[in-house]
Amino acid sequence: MDMNLKPVTASAAGIDTGGEEQYRILIDSITDYAIFLLNPEGYISTWNTGAKQIKGYDAEEIIGKHFSIFYTKKDVAENHPAAELSKAILEGKYTEEGWRVKKDGSVFWANVVITPVYNKDQQLIAFSKVTRDLSERKKAEDDLYRAFEELKESEERFRLLIEGVTDYAIFMLDPGGNVATWNHGARRMNGYEAHEIIGKYFSRFYSQEQVEEGFPDYELRQAKEHGRFEDTGWRYRKDGSVFWANTVITAIFNEKNDLIGFSKITRDLTEKLQMEQQLFRVNEELRESEEKSRLLIDGVKDYAILMLNPEGIVMSWNEGAERIKGYKSGEIIGRHFSAFYDRESISKGFPQYELRKAQEVGRFEDEGWRIRKDGTAFWANVVITPIYNGKKRLLGYSKVTRDLTERRRNEELMHKNSELIKINNELDNFVYAASHDLKAPITNLEGLLQALEEDLEDDLQKHEVLLKHMNGALGTLKNVIADLSDVTKLKHEHEAPEDVQIRDMLEDIKISLQPYIEHTGAVVQCKDMAFETLRYSRKNLRSILFNLVSNAIKYSNPDRSPIVKISTTITESGVYELSVQDNGLGLAPSQIGKIFSLFKRAHDHVEGSGIGLYLVKRILDNSGDSISVESEEAVGSRFIVRFHQAKK
Repeated sequence: MDMNLKPVTASAAGIDTGGEEQYRILIDSITDYAIFLLNPEGYISTWNTGAKQIKGYDAEEIIGKHFSIFYTKKDVAENHPAAELSKAILEGKYTEEGWRVKKDGSVFWANVVITPVYNKDQQLIAFSKVTRDLSERKKAEDDLYRAFEELKESEERFRLLIEGVTDYAIFMLDPGGNVATWNHGARRMNGYEAHEIIGKYFSRFYSQEQVEEGFPDYELRQAKEHGRFEDTGWRYRKDGSVFWANTVITAIFNEKNDLIGFSKITRDLTEKLQMEQQLFRVNEELRESEEKSRLLIDGVKDYAILMLNPEGIVMSWNEGAERIKGYKSGEIIGRHFSAFYDRESISKGFPQYELRKAQEVGRFEDEGWRIRKDGTAFWANVVITPIYNGKKRLLGYSKVTRDLTERRRNEELMHKNSELIKINNELDNFVYAASHDLKAPITNLEGLLQALEEDLEDDLQKHEVLLKHMNGALGTLKNVIADLSDVTKLKHEHEAPEDVQIRDMLEDIKISLQPYIEHTGAVVQCKDMAFETLRYSRKNLRSILFNLVSNAIKYSNPDRSPIVKISTTITESGVYELSVQDNGLGLAPSQIGKIFSLFKRAHDHVEGSGIGLYLVKRILDNSGDSISVESEEAVGSRFIVRFHQAKK
């Protein structure tokens, strides 16, 4: 555009400048606005102080120049200044915001108003032009826009993380309690599609009675007052069915402490109803106490829920993650999630394998050892889910981890118990086989020994000592086999209990042990009998007493005659105790824990099979009773048998 930029005065433009001096002073005193006149061709005729301040020109520098001097080269090339004047004439006024140029070449964001001025004959005589510098406002708006875009991106990532969680209903309520967001977990749990529930008041998840009592409103008030509200109770799905739910409502405030809404997290605990009912009763009793927060852990805090970027870098961190893994958010965000794995897993590339499998099949679940910040290991259930945007571009992964260490320990204990049962069964089978398969060879040996004695005839006396030892060894072996037979019978015999007179049974045992008693000069006596009768299997009780009394005599101290005292007592808890006390050799502390094991003997110089006390222990274990021993070397031992008797 070819423009004549020669100076044009207000008088030359045909403008009456004889107005009141006061009006001129008023216009000139305005400093926040550039207010000036243009002649009909767009040349500047007047100039106020605000124009100088905003655009940088003195009046003598600018009056008479065309107003296109304030526009960018692009606007001038597009004939934009002339178009503004044409629109002002056509529409009676032209308003615009855009970039303008100052004297020093810098640009500013301007609000411009151009108004045509007519004389009394409706002839165009000038344009008034008012300009305001809005650069600060523009900058603030641009900053706000950028912040808004960043916030949108952050919110999108958080939304996708929440959408990836399907085991929890996680959504937002506005300050009035209306549903504002809706995730897949909420859809699965409550049955509503997003368009059916967003904008509706959240009371539709509650019973009619609770709504009439104002319970949903009460929840919001409590959350607002205390920052958080947790409740467990029945909730309703879209189809009218009920489920037992744990709900946590958290009030959300902005930086000015204004309430902007609530987060609501719901977990379906229907399958654990009985346990949760017990927990609920505890919760009611401890509602106002600090103990409540210790006993009732927030549902989300039981899980580590975090977001990984596509490379596996931790991008978000919840309180459950901090509690389970030990890291503060500032310590772990920005680090690779392989920090939770042991060195062997890292060297094998297992963390990267998890991400690949999650991306291939849409989800990856695993149980294994993971590492806390302090280096300790815990058994974890891990679910990794890839997160995509609307264009199927991978944005990252949601990772949900649960600590199952306690369950793992229980499974290991059950496995060990199963192994012990298997070993015990194998031992029983061995004992059974040994006790039966050895009888025939022993009988043959007895026959052969007898035949040998007959064949020796005159030489019999010469080998009498050797033959005596051989017969003794066979007798001992026969006793061991007999004891083993008693052990195997325990598993299959179930004799009915009866009332047994203890003194009568001891007299019968003393008759059986008479040779031992006469040989050692033993004294077997009953003293301090709190009860005389015991309801028990007669055969098993005799086996218990026989072994304990015979051992007391057998392991006597050679320096004194054995004294065996049998006594009974009833404890305060109702347990019947029978004790057998002797003054024999006693036991070393290291032997006390071993004497009830099979073939374990405390004194090898005394003849025995090492089966008697094992048999006693098995009998008592089978009946739910017990035995213990108190002993001191060279002083003696006291065996205490405890029986649980049914009340009559």
